[in-house]
Amino acid sequence: MSGAGGPGQRPLLVRGGRLVDPSTGLDGEGDVLVREGRIVETAGRIEPPEAAEVVDASGLFVAPGLIDLHVHFREPGAQHK
Repeated sequence: MSGAGGPGQRPLLVRGGRLVDPSTGLDGEGDVLVREGRIVETAGRIEPPEAAEVVDASGLFVAPGLIDLHVHFREPGAQHK
């Protein structure tokens, strides 16, 4: 996805995903518009800006950063555990 980069990059429109953000109570289908690496708009339907990269997120979850809290730090050579 090249459109999510910094200045001079194409805008990125993530279309039709299930938007989930527990901190704001958001849970529903919609679009996310990203410009210069920042989310600038979320809405049920956003018209893509000129030259935007559009990613179909139908059937996928779109959420702020998720962290896997269940990790194991192993000694080198025992990564299989």
